[in-house]
Amino acid sequence: MHTNQRWTDAENHEFRKLFSRYPRDFMLIAERMNKSYSQVRSHYYNIEKRERVLKATLHMAVAKQSINEDQFSHNQSAKSDPPTYSLIVFEQVY
Repeated sequence: MHTNQRWTDAENHEFRKLFSRYPRDFMLIAERMNKSYSQVRSHYYNIEKRERVLKATLHMAVAKQSINEDQFSHNQSAKSDPPTYSLIVFEQVY
């Protein structure tokens, strides 16, 4: 069992697989992963927090883009082409 180390991709995959089978049964997941209860529980809440922050950040970016589009449309003549945008999707890193 390791302490204060980042979880590997394989460990994250295993955690998600076990969590989908045994939601919030941190003790069982810990036993299956050879980790402590507190490591598994902390990992879950860290993932949950990162996902909330990412979701809030994306909502803010969409709102800001909407405001910018409204401002752009008021400043452009009817003959201008509309702007093009690309959406950046962030991949979670553990």
